[in-house]
Amino acid sequence: MIESMSTPSRRVRSRQKHLYARLVIYRDPTDEEPLGRSTRKKRAEEMDAAGRLVAGGGFINPKGDLLIFRADTLRKAENLLRADPLRKLSGVEYHVLEWRLDAVGSGVNIEPPPSRGTGRITQLQSVAVVVRDRAKAIEWYRDVLGFRVLEEDPETGFVQLSLGRGSTALSLVVPRREWGEPLYSETLRRTGGSTGILFRTDNVRALQLRLRRAKARVARTVSHEPCGWNVLQFRDPDGNEFLAFEIGKPPSRRHGLSDFTG
Repeated sequence: MIESMSTPSRRVRSRQKHLYARLVIYRDPTDEEPLGRSTRKKRAEEMDAAGRLVAGGGFINPKGDLLIFRADTLRKAENLLRADPLRKLSGVEYHVLEWRLDAVGSGVNIEPPPSRGTGRITQLQSVAVVVRDRAKAIEWYRDVLGFRVLEEDPETGFVQLSLGRGSTALSLVVPRREWGEPLYSETLRRTGGSTGILFRTDNVRALQLRLRRAKARVARTVSHEPCGWNVLQFRDPDGNEFLAFEIGKPPSRRHGLSDFTG
């Protein structure tokens, strides 16, 4: 057990503003993993229950295990891992590293979440987009935007697409008359118009070119906004409108989504 983590209801102090990585590399990649998945998963769950876990999992090449977690100082991070069974194993490289948050990239939220069991929101699972032709929509989102199908049920019409494992999914909803009124008509009216969905891209002008080559509708060409973003407005075949932006200077609090939607 990780020290001081056995009580899930214990609240995390708000001053845990540093991130640390526990990195374990198995020196002989041909050997079996020294601890089973259930043991490693249990340790990650203990940190998650205490509100310390940011991310965790194994990696393949080289074989090893990674935990990213919150702590006040490097010394306290070391203390939290004092009873880690991976630390005492032979044939592994064991490192505890501080994560510098001033590196390039958008970073992560380091504010500690509420303790497990307090009704905290842990993930935005999916957002719905209403379309008329399910097969046509799947093809467009896959071939033009690069989504892949996560789950599909042709009988009920349910389909979820995602940009990758762990990312928020899009649920494509096709209105069905058997739903009855007023649900059918209300859902149908949601087809087209602004969705309020904002995508991030590594090159917004290249995305604009790709959309035009696919004969997609560009509602507003790339514009440079006061917040520092380059923003593109486009529509899917059903007229559902999206925004895409290229990261730049972080947006000022004076600017919101309404600045781009008109």
